[in-house]
Amino acid sequence: MKILSVSAILFCSLLLGILFSACLPDSKKKIVYINSYHHGHPSSDEIMEGFVKDMPADSFEVFSYYMDTKRNPSKSFIQDKASQLLDSIINIKPDLLVVSDDNAVKYLVQPNLQKLTMPIIFCGVNWTDKDYNLPNNQVTGIIEILPVADAVQMLKSHYSSAKKLLVLNENTTTSRKEQQILDTLFQNFGLSATFKLVDNFQEWKTAFADGNIEFDIIYISTHAAIKGWDKNEAEEFISKNIKVPVFTCEDFMMPYAVLGVTKIAEEHGIWAAVSAKKILSGVRLDDIPVTKNKQSNKWLNLHLAHKINFKPNSVFLKNTVLID
Repeated sequence: MKILSVSAILFCSLLLGILFSACLPDSKKKIVYINSYHHGHPSSDEIMEGFVKDMPADSFEVFSYYMDTKRNPSKSFIQDKASQLLDSIINIKPDLLVVSDDNAVKYLVQPNLQKLTMPIIFCGVNWTDKDYNLPNNQVTGIIEILPVADAVQMLKSHYSSAKKLLVLNENTTTSRKEQQILDTLFQNFGLSATFKLVDNFQEWKTAFADGNIEFDIIYISTHAAIKGWDKNEAEEFISKNIKVPVFTCEDFMMPYAVLGVTKIAEEHGIWAAVSAKKILSGVRLDDIPVTKNKQSNKWLNLHLAHKINFKPNSVFLKNTVLID
């Protein structure tokens, strides 16, 4: 009887060891997260942080990669990077793939849908995903709609006679994609838009200075892909040359704009994390439709507002973040 008892104990110990092994890190759900840009780009960093913080390390193993396509916008670089990342994804065999912003969707996901057999979530895709023809039984996501219309509506309430608008932006895939969308939007407000997409800081400064002479309003989007951008020099240059209202929809651009109605990038990451948990628990992608962001903030740069004698009304100032 003693021999049998010892054998039983050994068997139970072995069984417990096998069960315990199944709970080790190898049993965690594996997720690959692809950021189209680089560490340090505010918007995509906030999306990524919003996602990762809601994916506890004891249940999920997140493999993060950067495509770095803001600082390296050439098509050949992006395609080579996408090919490398595809190999990494195939080797890891994740339970889920999450991609942030347009370049990851355009160059990694769309051309390789047959090879990417896992469910896919996108976030930060600008304005629409229709160009990518993504199957809703394999891909879902959250689209980024910048609150440009809200910002223009506020400006028009103060500058009703404004007719000519300059869009001053970096020369990237996203900027080129949104040009037609924005042009239609501005036309609906009675504004004639001119788009100036630049590659470097000197081009940006020249366009900004000329724009303050030739246009009634200037819209600036982002500067991450503008070579040689200097924050301090940009602030000083704008302060000296600003003559018309400048607005933005990115909070990190507020040092260079009079006013802003800005997206909250973290919203995308939080939505992606919630959706990831649903998918990994068995919810079908068809049951998680593509959605769009809903949150925004209002900002006023007091220093630049004073420079152009902009005095917003009480409606604008309500719930507005003031910076100097």
